[in-house]
Amino acid sequence: MSIQFNDQLLLWGLGVLQPAAPQEVLSFLKLVYPTVEQWPDELYLNDRFFHWEELGYIVVLNKKYSMYSLTALANMRMDVKLRRQRDKARISLLRAAYDANVSRPGVMDQDLDGASPSSEISSTLQEGSRPVGSGSKPSRTEPTRLRTRTYWSRVSEQLSVQVGLDFHSPGIPSFQYRYCSFPTLKAVHQASLGESSENDMSISELGLAIGVSPRLLTSFLHKPENHYRHFSLPKKGGGERDIAAPRFFLKTIQYWIKSYVLCHLKVHNTCHAYTSGKSINTNAKPHVGKAYVANVDIENFFGNITKEHVFRILEKNGVGRKLATAVSGIVTLNRVVPQGAPTSPVISNAVLYEFDKAMSKISVDKGLDYSRYADDITFSGESRSDIEYIVSKCRELLSAEGFNLKDKKSRVASKYASQRVTGLVVNEKVQPPREYRRKLRAIFNNALINPQEYVDRLDELYGYFGYLSSFDGARNARQIRKDRIAIYRVSRLARIKKSKDE
Repeated sequence: MSIQFNDQLLLWGLGVLQPAAPQEVLSFLKLVYPTVEQWPDELYLNDRFFHWEELGYIVVLNKKYSMYSLTALANMRMDVKLRRQRDKARISLLRAAYDANVSRPGVMDQDLDGASPSSEISSTLQEGSRPVGSGSKPSRTEPTRLRTRTYWSRVSEQLSVQVGLDFHSPGIPSFQYRYCSFPTLKAVHQASLGESSENDMSISELGLAIGVSPRLLTSFLHKPENHYRHFSLPKKGGGERDIAAPRFFLKTIQYWIKSYVLCHLKVHNTCHAYTSGKSINTNAKPHVGKAYVANVDIENFFGNITKEHVFRILEKNGVGRKLATAVSGIVTLNRVVPQGAPTSPVISNAVLYEFDKAMSKISVDKGLDYSRYADDITFSGESRSDIEYIVSKCRELLSAEGFNLKDKKSRVASKYASQRVTGLVVNEKVQPPREYRRKLRAIFNNALINPQEYVDRLDELYGYFGYLSSFDGARNARQIRKDRIAIYRVSRLARIKKSKDE
């Protein structure tokens, strides 16, 4: 070796990138320390990694491509300052990998459409003997929860894209592991000295899989209030809604949990909120042209989804007790799921799976239609007495789950009144309310006449145009042409303004 090299720095680099090959670690360190001129050669690198494997500091995950990850022993050996720096760098790069993954064309961050049959219920912690190729297609026979699972790119791969440099050792294909840093649960247990049962993960093992220190995860559990910022948003019906938004570190960990753990939670196909391919539009369609439409709201929905609720649904979906305990603590604040956390919408869909299943069955038996969009529940049918019966049954079953209805917001509309579902009119077809369509028409007409006033609102116009286009018959052909011309005029002025600024 040409210089005396700090071995802990090599371990730190591997901890940031893992899983990674020795040459990827060295390329990363060269990026971090560009002023250093002399670096270890390949022979030295291979020797150190072989030595650390013998000491139990690292585990080899793929011999062909020399892929390694740190063990619990290596994390303990790393001094506190380096460990903290590793966590900061690791989380920043994980967040970049997540952002890149959800922005890839055709990739769904969460598609929880439909529920897996009970016969397919197995441990959430499924073994995977091979890396999952980024371009592989899921099997049609694989359970929905597993087929829709989203894996993040390896940190070194994403870093290569970000800085435009190739950190890969020659011949390493693009792939993701089922447990991020490890290909199988067995490998996680081996790296942690096997402290958990076969189908479970301790909080230390969760840290190994994510690639961060267990101490960081426990800080989220012991002092969660330090990791949130609070603000209020106005409610549509008046008043304010309290939002608790996780800060960067916790939010990234919650994104990881959402992608690798919560993706297994079963969601009933009558649930339309926060689900890829579903919307307020699909939620409203089953209720078009019915004699009666009933709307009921769950009172303080998110504020009544407790830590115990989260633990129970995780266990029901095959998550081991240790992992369920850790996850339920990380995704809750003051023992309830906070509005503002990326994990809360997925949990709110899954927490009422049994309720949705029961209401759907009763509705079918009564010849009614049922759907739920977060805390908005809708029933529709031809018999008012059946509607009233199912609303009372809804109140009873919700109470058993620990929730209550807002009596003031419960309403039944006949076909002679304006029937609305999640804000959309459904008397004859699904469409926005007349007053809202008039408002948007006025905006587009004004943009057509005075395009200069909308140069800074171009994205807003695109959003309105896309929204109206999602409804059949919301505009006639003439109005669509006018709206397109308005957008064209505004976009032309926006391009001229941009060229002048440059």
